[in-house]
Amino acid sequence: MLKLQRYTGTDSLEAFLRKFNSMKQYFQWNEDDAMYHLCGSLEGAAGQVVEGLSTTAKTADVIKLLETRFGTKLQAKRFKVELSARRRQPDETLQHLYREISRLVSLAYPSKDTDFTDHVGKEAFIRALNNGPLQLEVLKGEHLIWKALLTLLPSMRHINAH
Repeated sequence: MLKLQRYTGTDSLEAFLRKFNSMKQYFQWNEDDAMYHLCGSLEGAAGQVVEGLSTTAKTADVIKLLETRFGTKLQAKRFKVELSARRRQPDETLQHLYREISRLVSLAYPSKDTDFTDHVGKEAFIRALNNGPLQLEVLKGEHLIWKALLTLLPSMRHINAH
């Protein structure tokens, strides 16, 4: 059986709400069912938004509170700061770094086109590598972030990442 995943406020609210609305439509939830499933899926910081809600609150009220607190439109600046400060951790794989950079780019620039986000993503990925030889290897390669990752994977046998 399909179940609405948990939302803690750390992942994309927009993606969570798309899934919520799809499930609401598919299962034909009425307002009470939708409110139960929505509130039941919120945990941690996201779960705190339902504390103190009136008994007459509707799903639209909860969604508005979530958007105010976790929506990327209002949080884009925070994600931009995280993106610019992100550095590869010791023993972190390039694939994990790539996924994190991609996630932060999509949250920091939710309405930008692919060419822009690919450029920003590659620049952030290069900066996050925090390793001169690896950064040079990427700079020689393609301009897309996923191609930058593919460029680096074979060279990892020859370049010590840390």
